Amino acid sequence: MSRVFFADIRSGFGYNLLDKLELLMNKLELEKKIDKGDVVGIKTHFGSLGTTRHLRPMYIRAIVDKVKELGGKPVVVETCGHGYGGGVWGIRATATGYLDVAARNGFTPQSLGANILILDGQWGLDFFTFEIKGNRLSKVYLPNGLRGIDFMIVASHFKGHDMAGFGGALKNLGVGLVAKPSKGLVHIDGKIKLEESEDVKCTGCARCAEVCPVKAVTMVNGKPVIDFEKCIFCGFCYSRLICEPRVLRPKWTSSEEGTIRFVDNVFGVISYLGKDNFAYINFVIDVTPYCDCAPFSDQIIVPDQGILASFDPVAVDKASYDLVNQAPGIPGSAAEEKDAMKPGVDKFSKIFGHNSAVLQLEVAEKLGLGSREYALEWVIPEAQKENMKKT
Repeated sequence: MSRVFFADIRSGFGYNLLDKLELLMNKLELEKKIDKGDVVGIKTHFGSLGTTRHLRPMYIRAIVDKVKELGGKPVVVETCGHGYGGGVWGIRATATGYLDVAARNGFTPQSLGANILILDGQWGLDFFTFEIKGNRLSKVYLPNGLRGIDFMIVASHFKGHDMAGFGGALKNLGVGLVAKPSKGLVHIDGKIKLEESEDVKCTGCARCAEVCPVKAVTMVNGKPVIDFEKCIFCGFCYSRLICEPRVLRPKWTSSEEGTIRFVDNVFGVISYLGKDNFAYINFVIDVTPYCDCAPFSDQIIVPDQGILASFDPVAVDKASYDLVNQAPGIPGSAAEEKDAMKPGVDKFSKIFGHNSAVLQLEVAEKLGLGSREYALEWVIPEAQKENMKKT
């Protein structure tokens, strides 16, 4: 049974949420994990343009300050977004674009107290392959920047996700800490087809062939042909940024299949860096129904719960999931629309109509990534204890 430390959402004089985050990090005894001079990656998500409930930069700054206090060298890390669409969706497809989004959302070296590093380079293609024995995947594409990290603190905004059910520590690794080809393999089910209609035709511009990093696309009689033995499913050929008429169309994975694949990616990330070189902090705050990669933030579905910390990604996600399900739904939110208001109701399964939330935890446990059995240990500041006595 894994230990999960929990600090509730209540705050008062002498015990704000940053104070509680400090206590949680003390409970983890990170000084036993981080040696002086270690490069410590702090993995988070900067949100997309249009999100307003992404994880606030002040929390990341507190983690940065703790790493410095322990003698480590903190760097805030991310990878390029999928970039399959144009407009808002495509901005995060490159390192420069994502850094611009990060700055707009409040994440800068100045606000964080540490440099920001996009681990997989400008195009998300600066990677190496690492072989695994997953349920679906035999290799994972890892960002080259991961080679320089000694220890990783995974700071996750816990919220819903239309494919995975929820996004927490596991998804922050399995999609957020892999290079673009591994992101593609989560979402694309092995085929990209040319689909024309009377109104929309391939122009034969050959831009898809020009941008393909592995030369899997060739032009035959003015039309693109994809060699799937070479294809790494990076998504450039059918991106709106490249194929303006959008005639190249991927076959998307199901929610279940995509979930199993991203957990395989988690297995690869943790296997490479080492299970003992991770700590996980989940912020069960602003629990929106959709991921921060969406260009909006909907009404939260439950009241804020608090912050959890553990060395077990499965346990910390299961505890976060349980807190959400045990909470009452918020009137006017997706929880009310989907009849998920009562405490004890599986909020994410109701909202999305599938059980990927349960599936990702089951698959991760079977791969040996952690345990769904956990002991929740409340961390209460002394000032809060005194206030509780008075009231």
